[in-house]
Amino acid sequence: MADEALLDAGPATDTLPVTDSAPATDFGAAAGELDHRGRTEIKPRVTERIAEVAATRVPGVAKQEATFGRGLPRAEARQAGERVRLQIRIAALWGRPLAQVAADTRTAVAEQVNALTGLIVDTVDVHIDTVLPDRELTIAPPRRVL
Repeated sequence: MADEALLDAGPATDTLPVTDSAPATDFGAAAGELDHRGRTEIKPRVTERIAEVAATRVPGVAKQEATFGRGLPRAEARQAGERVRLQIRIAALWGRPLAQVAADTRTAVAEQVNALTGLIVDTVDVHIDTVLPDRELTIAPPRRVL
C-alpha cells in the first residue's frame, strides 16, 4: 500500500527533500557547543623539530650528524600555553659572519614555528657550538718553496 501511495504522488522530481535539521556547516553552532568542541595540543618535541628543520634551511648553517645522541641543529622548547621560548644549537659554516648567521637563524626559526603552530615565539636563543669547513670554499694548494 505504501508503494501505491508513492506511485500516485505524481512524477519524480530532481529536488531534494526538505528537512528540519541544520546544515552540516552549522553542526557545532546549531547545538550551541562552540566552547566544548575540543582543543589542539602541540607537544614541545613538535616545536623543536620544526625549529631544527627551519635552521637547516638558513644559509651558513650546517647539519652535523652525531655518532651518539642528536646532531646539530638541536632545539629545546619551553611552552606555556600559547607561548614558547626556544634554544637552538647550530653548526655554522666557515667564512660566514657568525652574528649574521645567528640573526638569520633566529628570524627563520621564529617565523616558521609561528606559521606552522600558531604559537607566539617569545625568544629564540641561538648557540653556535662549532664552525665547520665549507665544502664550497676552495682552498688553494700550499706553495712549494724551492
